[in-house]
Amino acid sequence: MENKAVRIGLKFITAFIGVLLLGALPGLFNGMKLDLTGYLKRLVKTLEELIHYQDITFRSGNANYQLFPEVFDYAAYSIVILFSALFLSYVVGFIFTYVTYRFTPPMRKWFKRFAFLTESFPDVFILVIVQIGIIWFYKKTDILLMDIAAYERIYTMPILVLSILPAFLFYRIMMQVFEEEFEKPYVELARTKGVQSTAIFLVHVFRNAILSIYFHSRSIVWFTLSNLFIMEFVFNLNGLIRFMYEHPTPEIFTIGALCLFIPIFLALTLYQFVAERVSKEEALL
Repeated sequence: MENKAVRIGLKFITAFIGVLLLGALPGLFNGMKLDLTGYLKRLVKTLEELIHYQDITFRSGNANYQLFPEVFDYAAYSIVILFSALFLSYVVGFIFTYVTYRFTPPMRKWFKRFAFLTESFPDVFILVIVQIGIIWFYKKTDILLMDIAAYERIYTMPILVLSILPAFLFYRIMMQVFEEEFEKPYVELARTKGVQSTAIFLVHVFRNAILSIYFHSRSIVWFTLSNLFIMEFVFNLNGLIRFMYEHPTPEIFTIGALCLFIPIFLALTLYQFVAERVSKEEALL
């Protein structure tokens, strides 16, 4: 247990340092030339400003405002949308997987082909189609599902849209992992003992597959985060990523990246802990 805590701590510190090094990158270039001295100075200055975080300001219009605690409001909005979309896509992917396994093998192949084709759609294409659909629905019914050009905080539609592609990714991954699990001897043994197929799927197979799903979940998280970047601009959302883009200073980028990285790291660590407990195996960091 202590070794695991040390590994997690080292991983967090390494990633934390990586964010700091990335935030100082603007100082690495002096025109078209590399400037290592300027990079080190920028890194030191960023560290100093992080230490004195209460003095960091950002400009909006003709006035300067304190970055803290204002940045937490932007961060909370983006994180709620991100995590809610991930949770929804995980649940939808699991439900689709369960429903698919209720069909015959030929029907499963058609479901998997459809999921593969859907994954190939560009992110922007999905977002634009949703916008067009909202406008078309409004013209037909005079019901505005979502104000696509508003600065107010909206949640339902961004979460639903952001969860579409990750849901198909989770579905494809779960189908692959569950297929591997269904070929193992313990499944056939459970069937010979008369265990119902639903119980085999929900209790035995899912418990053994949850750790494998975890390994793939990490890449889906970063994929969804990149989609959130696009969504905040397409849907005009007043979130953290857009705030970072509109105030492109090294210290704001660094703090914004940390505000995103720390919750994601903690969530993935918690998921790993739960997956290891459920599957009774230990993941290698």
